[in-house]
Amino acid sequence: MDTGYHKHYHLDNPDSRDHHNRYFSPTSEKYFYEEIVKFPCETLHKMCVAGEIKGDTLINLSACSAGFQLFPLCDIFSEIIVLKWDDSSIKEMKDWLNQDIGALDWMHLSQFSSELKGDRAKNKQEEETLRKKIKFILKCDFSKENLTDPVSLQKADCLVSAYILNPACESTDACHRVLRKMASMIKLGGTLLLIGVFNSTFYFVGEEKYRLLAFDEQFIRKSMDGAGFVTKRLDMIESKICSHKVHYEHLWVLRAVKEKEV
Repeated sequence: MDTGYHKHYHLDNPDSRDHHNRYFSPTSEKYFYEEIVKFPCETLHKMCVAGEIKGDTLINLSACSAGFQLFPLCDIFSEIIVLKWDDSSIKEMKDWLNQDIGALDWMHLSQFSSELKGDRAKNKQEEETLRKKIKFILKCDFSKENLTDPVSLQKADCLVSAYILNPACESTDACHRVLRKMASMIKLGGTLLLIGVFNSTFYFVGEEKYRLLAFDEQFIRKSMDGAGFVTKRLDMIESKICSHKVHYEHLWVLRAVKEKEV
């Protein structure tokens, strides 16, 4: 296990552009893009095709500038609300939304999503669809009871969260609290989609090393129960990544339904 000094995502705010280029880009190290982007996109697409994800309003609460998870979902929901932890990620998201010069290039994400949906040539249409459905980009803070204070949001039909639990939670107790706060943002009968990693230790952004909270499948399933969810599906792959830039053993995508308030 690595014992070096680790920064914390929620305290030290990693550079969202470097984070994107390192982990969500097809030019990243071997297996990064295949595992971290393609596997969850394929899994979410399968869920959509199977009719497992429904509703009108989607909240996205994901690490840094991660946006790949929105493309498989954007055809289903009529309204998308994006929550980001830090100003850098908010700027990157707004720049992409407004098609500003120098904005992150998500063409590879829209191409892959449109390919999954049967027509790779519709990638520009895919991006325009997503842009039109993003209604708000808001800053959130897990230390607050209402994550978006002073803005109060209505409960959503679905919340998707990619790679937020491992970097943003200092402990398993903190992870329980975050999941309960996510639950409070979802309607009864609504869906929670989580993307994360098991038995992780660290990741790099630039030259800085950030801590990842380690937990396993048993923990996340028990945590779902404690937050009022029933887990309906958990797809998982073993990592093939061998890199000094990141360490985790498995990557997973979970779908759960909120069955009670806690």
